[in-house]
Amino acid sequence: MGSIQQNRSRKDGQRAGWRAMWVDHEAKQRSRTFARKHDAKKHLIAVEADLLRGNYVDLRSGQVTLIQYATSWMAAQVWRPSTRALAQSHLDSHIGPDLGDRKLAAITRTDVQGFVSGLTKKGLAPNTVRGIYVRLVSVFEAAVHDRKIAHSPAVKIQLPKVERTAASQVVVLDLDDVRRIADAAPPWLAAFTWAIATGGLRPGEAAGLTLERVDFMRRTISVDRQLITPGKGAPHLAPPKTASSVRTIPVGDSLIAELNRHMREHEPVELEAGATLLFTNRDGRPMRRNALGESWGRLRSNLELPAEARGWHSLRHTYASWLIEAGLSVKTVQARLGHASATETLEVYSHLWPDSDDDTRAAIESRLHDPVNPSAART
Repeated sequence: MGSIQQNRSRKDGQRAGWRAMWVDHEAKQRSRTFARKHDAKKHLIAVEADLLRGNYVDLRSGQVTLIQYATSWMAAQVWRPSTRALAQSHLDSHIGPDLGDRKLAAITRTDVQGFVSGLTKKGLAPNTVRGIYVRLVSVFEAAVHDRKIAHSPAVKIQLPKVERTAASQVVVLDLDDVRRIADAAPPWLAAFTWAIATGGLRPGEAAGLTLERVDFMRRTISVDRQLITPGKGAPHLAPPKTASSVRTIPVGDSLIAELNRHMREHEPVELEAGATLLFTNRDGRPMRRNALGESWGRLRSNLELPAEARGWHSLRHTYASWLIEAGLSVKTVQARLGHASATETLEVYSHLWPDSDDDTRAAIESRLHDPVNPSAART
């Protein structure tokens, strides 16, 4: 139990106030002085209630700056290198410069709203702003769990609206486009193009495809890793995007023949023990993400591809569209793409499935006019 004590009188004869005293969750003696006894009691009641509920926070804990806490928190996270690099970019380029020197306990909801609005004024895309904001939310939530602050100030924040339309998310290329890309691409990227367009691999999965993961007899590709090319450090293989990304993809004779042709002209290169990369750059080295992006940019410009086709991922969208056009089910498309759920597949590609209105009419009409159907005779 806490207690209230009157401080000793000052030399000028004036009362020095009242001290609320309590023992915190770490069994340390704490105290705070108030001018009025009523205020000291009120504070002590609130502190004891927080201790009982497990919500107690020492006000001094929140005096650490946001950048200090965020840096230590990030260092403790178990992240993939690409995730860590993105988080560091958010911290170095946006969160740190704008809010980093502020003490955790001093940051308000208004400060966070102003920060988000500032990102938009900088010209950042809504999705980028949302990603940086989510990172900041994670920092504040961790600070709450670590009892640095009592509540997160990143609540009820108005974010820029993200226009989510099928046309803006998915650009489907036709077969002629894919052929033009493969023909115009540097020789070492031709088979890479077809691996994505006819195997549905993510660009990182294709860049990390190894000889050991292709079963040329059964015509399958096993996807259980991707190529990581950090800004600092050597390229290496790592698990794919999610656990559901691990999959076995059946592929056609055309892709098998293309891979064989590629290997005759571009010898696979051993990256590490038991991992022989099929696709490398002109120097026989792993293909880095930025170099792939630059190659796509040149191809898009030279071939006058749609401006919305922003990367190699457009070929993966094309693969999905071909499966849907062929009448494959949502679950099958989900499995081939390595999505976590059918819902994820539908969120991206639902507009590509044929409209069901005509199918519904045809089903009923065919039933009504079926001579085997007794009800048809009554119509």
